[in-house]
Amino acid sequence: MSQKDYYTVLGVPEDASQEAIKKAFRGLAKRYHPDRNRGDAEAERRFKEIQEAYDVLGDPAKRKKYDELRRFGSGGFQGVDLEDLFGGGSPFGGFGGSIFDLFERAGAGRRGAARHRPRGEDLRAEITVPFATAASGGEVSLSLPRTETCTACRGSGAAAGSRVETCPECGGSGTAMRSQGAFSFSRPCPRCLGRGRIIREPCRACRGSGTRTVTRRFAVRIPPGIADGGRIRLKGEGEPGGPGAPPGDLIVTVRVAGHDRFRRRGLDIESDLTLDIASAALGTKAEVETLGGKVELTVPPGVQPGQRLRLRGRGIRDHRGRRGDHYVRIRVRIPKKLTRRQRELLEEFARAR
Repeated sequence: MSQKDYYTVLGVPEDASQEAIKKAFRGLAKRYHPDRNRGDAEAERRFKEIQEAYDVLGDPAKRKKYDELRRFGSGGFQGVDLEDLFGGGSPFGGFGGSIFDLFERAGAGRRGAARHRPRGEDLRAEITVPFATAASGGEVSLSLPRTETCTACRGSGAAAGSRVETCPECGGSGTAMRSQGAFSFSRPCPRCLGRGRIIREPCRACRGSGTRTVTRRFAVRIPPGIADGGRIRLKGEGEPGGPGAPPGDLIVTVRVAGHDRFRRRGLDIESDLTLDIASAALGTKAEVETLGGKVELTVPPGVQPGQRLRLRGRGIRDHRGRRGDHYVRIRVRIPKKLTRRQRELLEEFARAR
């Protein structure tokens, strides 16, 4: 079996995320693609090697099994015997045959090469919503360019009435097998790039890609209580997948705008109340603005600057029904100028202490 390490081939660490693996693959595939390196045998070899690595690491199920096999071989399958791994005592059920069979059997339900049908890529966007909308929920619109199936050719990539031929290299499966010793791997067919078809006359509207970029408006429903940085996933609103494959999702990151009076701490709200010296010392009643409207707050005598008074249940209610509180932080205003009478009274107060 090949001694190559797929993580090394893609230049990513073993704990790399699927997004990092995809990014590394796209960069390398673009760099070594045969169309950009015509006649370069080494570039073609690298391209096939990169495709082979991504075919395994790009699929979470395949990657998991690869990692399990890799551990048996101490990071490169050195000294691993095929019969030891896939015989009757195999921890994977004694599949036998190729490693490709092992990877594909569970998902395809049969032996042999399953057609490569990659799921569409996820789209990512970021929106800023008002403080009140994030607290109580609502709906905001988002305009975003998105790749969609070309309506002129209905995704075929071929001009109307033109001839579409089955790829002679892969026989229309979209995948090609590569054998390495007793093992074999699948990869997207390098001739048809996984389509399974050769288009002789491309569609003029999409230039043979089968897709077009259009700007769509999405209605994004904001759940009540969403925090800054929260994410909303719109299923199936991402890039289209390969033939017969599902589209990706649209992942929207929510940024919450600030408020001129309120500050947020989880589901709790905090605001300030400024009192004069007499009100802070003697106590008072004050009208406080909350998310639900104005509420009368009883300020106890002797309240201290920086002290927080709680209005229970006046905070944010989230989509699970949990509710926070509203905290009022006390500020005391010290007069910069005093009348003669005010000074006399304060001096009298100081002597009384």
